[in-house]
Amino acid sequence: MLPKINKLFSRIIISLIIASISLLSLPSLQISNSQAGDLNLLSKTWVFRGNNGAVERYKSIPAGALIGQDTLQLTYNLHGTTILGGDASAIIFDQPYGGNWHYISLSNYGKNGMDGIQTVNIPLSRFPGLDATKPVGTFHARFWHSRSFNIEITKAKLINTSVVNPTIAPTITSQPAPTAALAPTPTSAALPSPTPTGTPTPIATSTPNPTPLPTSGYSWPIQSVSSMKETKDKICGQDSQVFIDSWVDKAKNLGANYVAVETPYDNPSCGDALNYTRMWVNSIRSRGLKVWHRHMPLAFEGIYSVAKNNGSDYLNMITDYIKNNPSLFAEGDIFTPIPEPQNGGISGITYCAEGVCQYNNAGHFNQWLRNAMTASDNAFSIVGLGGKLKIGYYGFDGFVAWGDNNPDWNGILEDATIQQMGNITIDHYPQLVNDSMVNDLNELQARYPNVPIVIGEWGTVTSGDLIQQVVDNMSAAKRPGVVGFNYWHMGMGGNEALINDDFTSRSQYSTVQSYFKNTR
Repeated sequence: MLPKINKLFSRIIISLIIASISLLSLPSLQISNSQAGDLNLLSKTWVFRGNNGAVERYKSIPAGALIGQDTLQLTYNLHGTTILGGDASAIIFDQPYGGNWHYISLSNYGKNGMDGIQTVNIPLSRFPGLDATKPVGTFHARFWHSRSFNIEITKAKLINTSVVNPTIAPTITSQPAPTAALAPTPTSAALPSPTPTGTPTPIATSTPNPTPLPTSGYSWPIQSVSSMKETKDKICGQDSQVFIDSWVDKAKNLGANYVAVETPYDNPSCGDALNYTRMWVNSIRSRGLKVWHRHMPLAFEGIYSVAKNNGSDYLNMITDYIKNNPSLFAEGDIFTPIPEPQNGGISGITYCAEGVCQYNNAGHFNQWLRNAMTASDNAFSIVGLGGKLKIGYYGFDGFVAWGDNNPDWNGILEDATIQQMGNITIDHYPQLVNDSMVNDLNELQARYPNVPIVIGEWGTVTSGDLIQQVVDNMSAAKRPGVVGFNYWHMGMGGNEALINDDFTSRSQYSTVQSYFKNTR
């Protein structure tokens, strides 16, 4: 159990405050659905700064605040903090006055560890025991961490989604567009683009060229769904084998031929990542699907309370993992040494969380990518799988890949890197910056007209018509030159999830299925 501030003491203080606030009288409860509009609970930004302890913020709210609403819309910035589960990242309503905590863990929403603003919609039904038809006393939040943290909540708005579109948890996720504040746009004087103007020819060198999968019945040879919310985010609270099997069955029914498994190479203190990975891999294999391995070292980005570190030998960790666990891998699998490696920080180019950059410059970044592919291929050769896996598929953002939304910037991928990868994989959410998949793929293919493209991540992370989002983006990607699509993520939790907690399909599931089964 994580350390807590004494709840009894907190409730006494809250009760005294509430007792003095006249607006909490029972007549204020007479609010109908027709009268209730959006209600912002915060008058100013809540800042949580701490180190090896808990920080809490409280706000008395009208007693009838929940009536007529069904969702809490939260806008926040973790500033790179990997928040913990349970009441270590609690968003709380106290009900009744000065009474019990009804809370969700924010770690189950949005993208954990992200540095940037994100917004999530949290249905009030997700707060255990909370009754939106009864008086509520206080809204508050609590964060605890063993390390230093800096978290901001800028908005907490109660809304009624049934007025527009009843969906779960719109979530801003990975790859926010770089801004001047996070990633200054380099100029040719400061850092010439290492990518020549000529078009590279994608010739596999160290990366093997496995037998391609059959494409009959598919829109793309690689059709994958991400399990990140159930794998990477649940090392400390793992799903059962029955749950995993049911999840994989839904992925197979969707039309996926790959499942992306995103677990750490090393074990955090709270759980066995390796055994959990085996559970997922075995289930995926038993359903006749292949695995997209997207593992990561804990210290690369600094997750699960492990300090970020740029002095570790990550290449040795990766190759040892392969050699020590050959049964995790099979012919036709995809192996990504580190997904989204730019998130580790490239000095002078991308943001370096905690002030720690994994790469000194663009050249160092490119050389590391090539070294990681070569070292991985050599390790697979040692265990009898040389040339049998697809290696690379890193997951770049548009800024790194082709200078998206930065007219004076062409990205930093070198010809030698692209040739060894054999493709360019992008984890890309264009709607977050009011762009479109059509426009961005046009730009990327104009920049690299002969290079295969893989959508390494995309999902319905923004609010609005979810089905239309799927149609717009997956139709745009169903074009010559795009050879793979990994939907982020299948579930559970978040606006982008394709399934609910009870494994029923959400509204956009059948639309994604129609693309994966090539019926649209």
